[in-house]
Amino acid sequence: MVARRHFVGLDGIKGLALIAIILYHCEQSWLPGGFYGVDVFLTVSGFLAAIGMFSRLKEGRGIGLERYWPRRFTRLYPALVLMIPAVGFAAWCLDRDLLVHIRDQVVTVALGCYNWYAIASGNSYFGQMNPQLLRHLWFVSVLMQLYLVIPLVAWFMHRIRRTRCALLVPLAIAVGSAASMNLMYTPGADPTRVYFGTDTHAAGFMLGVALAWIVVNRRVAVGDHLPWIVRARRVLAPLVAFVAAIALIDMAIRGEQGADAFRWGIPLASVLSVLLIAGTVQTDSWMQSQFVFRPLALLGRYSYGLYLWHWPVWLIVAATLPRLVPGKGVRLWVLPVTLVITIVATAMSWILIERPAARGGISSIIVPGPGSTWRDVVRAVASCIVLLLIIGGGVVAVRDAPAKTSVEVALERQAARLAAEQALGRKQVPTPRKPPHTMPTGDQITAVGDSVMLASAKGMQEVFPGVDLDAAVSRSSFAGFGIVSGKGAGLRQWVVLGLATNGPIPPEQLDQYLAMVGPDRVLVLVNAHGDRTWIPQNNQLLAQFAASHPDNVIVADWDSAAAANASHLAADGIHPDGGDYYAQAVKQAIQAWIDAGH
Repeated sequence: MVARRHFVGLDGIKGLALIAIILYHCEQSWLPGGFYGVDVFLTVSGFLAAIGMFSRLKEGRGIGLERYWPRRFTRLYPALVLMIPAVGFAAWCLDRDLLVHIRDQVVTVALGCYNWYAIASGNSYFGQMNPQLLRHLWFVSVLMQLYLVIPLVAWFMHRIRRTRCALLVPLAIAVGSAASMNLMYTPGADPTRVYFGTDTHAAGFMLGVALAWIVVNRRVAVGDHLPWIVRARRVLAPLVAFVAAIALIDMAIRGEQGADAFRWGIPLASVLSVLLIAGTVQTDSWMQSQFVFRPLALLGRYSYGLYLWHWPVWLIVAATLPRLVPGKGVRLWVLPVTLVITIVATAMSWILIERPAARGGISSIIVPGPGSTWRDVVRAVASCIVLLLIIGGGVVAVRDAPAKTSVEVALERQAARLAAEQALGRKQVPTPRKPPHTMPTGDQITAVGDSVMLASAKGMQEVFPGVDLDAAVSRSSFAGFGIVSGKGAGLRQWVVLGLATNGPIPPEQLDQYLAMVGPDRVLVLVNAHGDRTWIPQNNQLLAQFAASHPDNVIVADWDSAAAANASHLAADGIHPDGGDYYAQAVKQAIQAWIDAGH
């Protein structure tokens, strides 16, 4: 019976996908396309969720909702009951900034709709200002919603099986979902809506459903009547799967969070995933041996727990370790420490919570069933104690969660101070332009930037008294156009732009900024510091642009200055925590440019 068959190699596939996701979340520059691992997981999940239903329907036993719903519930929720309060209490003890909006996160995760809450509330998956502790659970919410839909899809496919159109149902949904992602994506805008949306990110899951239908029905439809097709499939399917695996690895290594990913990359990853699964689970496929490597298979077997724990643990470790162990090299230890804690927490969750729930239901977590051994009793007592302590700590964390992060509070104060100064007329009137080959004073500088410049406003004003500074939270390079053009003739001799943090900069924008500034002014471009994939690309683009316009374009290396003064950054590792390091980076870049004879 297909439903009871163990599909060799699926754990290895999930393990490989998990590695990509963890590296993408924790060290994005190492694997910028690791987010494609999510689509591999979705495809595997659709395949496994549907194949049991199709087998039961084929045997005339019905969908089996009385078993399906409890199994889904006991697979997803018990681990969440332990993980959420545990990481919440850890954040309460170590870095309360991570608890902002935690109440809403907990409620929407429990209801299985966190992804839609994040979309409605504007909590960007790609934002850095306030990385939500439970942000990665958007994927779990999408799965929960798709698990609700799949019984209806399976029932309808079975009802129309004799029309030979059943396979078109999941394929049509997959195509519609991919098309929706393509059409709804807007270049330059926050892509969270198309990435988090269940409607726009269901292609991989539905392709997995389609594969499950083929696997359950192929013996009758194909095997007995067209043996040459069976032989060809057995030869070609593993080869196709191997090529698909290489393509997925290449996409994970070279992928980017840009238009290509949302228009064709994610649908392509879903197609490659279904080809990989199809060629691997096939009986006697040589691809199975590639995914039975025990460490890889173990990662896949416990992938759910590892996925749940790794993101909040990384956030807590990244915020805490540099404070506990000062030094330039400490950030190299963040990922290893994160992995160790994640593995230990996953093992504890599996032993105390998940395995008992899977074997005997939710009640078995704290009440051993008939025939239990003394070890089961000890485990149940330990589970009760751990749950009581952790849930109590989680309640305290939710109760005491701050409304805003310390960085947000500091930035709001800076913005209010700047607005008050401008309202009181303290902003100095531009003085006549001076030759650009001497160090400018503040009354010769217009500075336009994002939250990093806003956090550095006091330092900029101290180093360049009288600077015309306009900075705001979440400002992108697109938003800067209106600010610069709005200043018109009031634009000063030196124009400092710090807009590289919040998204990729299209190359043509730099030409447009330079045209707006004009040939008689000097453009100072401040690069960015952070772990987003676009930041290294932005920094390289700024350096290349300055090199091609040496007479009136300068790059201020804030990235190096921030790395050299990591202990003086805020908890998010992005914004300066006071000081004039940002301003000094601008001043040093200008001085070096002047000293070079420009």
